[in-house]
Amino acid sequence: MDTIIITGAGTGIGAATARKFAGLGGVRLICIGRRAQPIQALVEELGTQHVAWPMDVASREAWEALLHSDEANLHEHPLKGVFANAGVGGPNVYGEGDRWDEIIRVNLTGVYVTVEACRPWLVSNTRCAVRHVVVTSSVLARFGVPTQPAYVASKTGVLGLVRSWAVAWSREGIRVNAICPGWVETEMAQQSIQAMADANGHTYEQEHAIQADLLPTGHMSEPAEVAELVAWLMSDSQRSITGQAIDINNGSFMH
Repeated sequence: MDTIIITGAGTGIGAATARKFAGLGGVRLICIGRRAQPIQALVEELGTQHVAWPMDVASREAWEALLHSDEANLHEHPLKGVFANAGVGGPNVYGEGDRWDEIIRVNLTGVYVTVEACRPWLVSNTRCAVRHVVVTSSVLARFGVPTQPAYVASKTGVLGLVRSWAVAWSREGIRVNAICPGWVETEMAQQSIQAMADANGHTYEQEHAIQADLLPTGHMSEPAEVAELVAWLMSDSQRSITGQAIDINNGSFMH
């Protein structure tokens, strides 16, 4: 049985994707998150063959410890795919208390370290003709918004990583793609909508309705919808898409 690593697995899109893969069967999951409790609860739900591993995704040392651990057991269960989904959101302002370093470290450096650390293990899995990396970017990599320069820069930066890796690694059988979600019903989105509501003098429900009404579909995605896309991008039948940023944003950005 091969292994798939999911970062940011404790909640939202990461947890929904873990549930999707567990439901499909045939793989074991290493579920990674900053907080131990959510990923441990998730693994208890999914089954004992899966692994919960709390860690800092931007730490090279933490990745070396995981990938060579008995718990990961990647020699017996080779690495088939990586969903680099961990991220933090919110505003930042230049000056005292600026969150630039924090946001860039998790969202950009964290993705870089995650995928580069895992690459040798993907290459060594000769049982699979194609292995997959999927990275979570954002619709905000498509257009700018005020007050969030670090978040926008980090999510734009990971698209550059994806293109570079796709060119470099495709002949090794590794396909690398990004997803660019818009509004998704997650804790991060709820926090953003609440901040907007507070700034605009609205209730959460009022602001949520306003933001949904701005979308051509009038609909915010559920995490399970995004999980379906990730699972397909990482499926055995998907061999021809690489270096792409796939938009799932209810029409808020159109090429």
